[in-house]
Amino acid sequence: MIPPLVFSQTIHNELAREVARNLGTTAITSEQLVGQPQPHLNLSEEGLSFFHPEARSKNKFQIDFNSGSTGWRIKRADHEKLIKKALGKSDHSLNILDCTAGMLQDTLLFLSLGHQVTALEQSKILFHLLQDGISRSKDQHIFKKLDLLNTKASSYAAQAKNFDVIYFDPMYPSTKKKALSSGQLEYISKILEIESLENNSIKDFEVLQLIPARKMVVKRPIKAEPFSLQTNYQVSGKTTRFDVYL
Repeated sequence: MIPPLVFSQTIHNELAREVARNLGTTAITSEQLVGQPQPHLNLSEEGLSFFHPEARSKNKFQIDFNSGSTGWRIKRADHEKLIKKALGKSDHSLNILDCTAGMLQDTLLFLSLGHQVTALEQSKILFHLLQDGISRSKDQHIFKKLDLLNTKASSYAAQAKNFDVIYFDPMYPSTKKKALSSGQLEYISKILEIESLENNSIKDFEVLQLIPARKMVVKRPIKAEPFSLQTNYQVSGKTTRFDVYL
């Protein structure tokens, strides 16, 4: 169940109700948010955000493409040697299907390299947070080659066509240490929990591998077992590995 969308200013009334309808939830005023703290989305002048009272971070979760690690990574795209090697050399821009949009970090890297990207995000909450972050971005040019869709990759697979690369980055198994160090990761986990979204990475891989494409690139923790023994080659770093299937 999607939690309520809270707004505090009258000028946001119409927009809040429209966003709430798209999410399949209700829009309420901040005065109506009474009693015990509860998970909710918040619409304000700063944009759309999400709050969960059980998250260790007391700050609201919001997508920001103008600063932080995402902005830094885009600026140094030419230095992302591992993922560039996994994609391979090409004389033209590639048409990439990013099956797990997440925070769009890898998607934005692909876009900054000039590729066309279709990114899939199954969570309604995260999808709307991403849309809001894109609308507030100071660099609208980078998003011109992006199609962001709210759908599950395994459901989209049957209609996927004309892609050069299928990119699959299943969520790593969370550890207590990693969850503590990443407020964003914890919030994403809370969102998936609220929406009752679960994935079987191996089954998803088997479905996605059937999509016709030049290659499939799967991002894995360095010590994780590959999803298939049919890996054509691997590109490895210190903590991350890309398994490439041709």
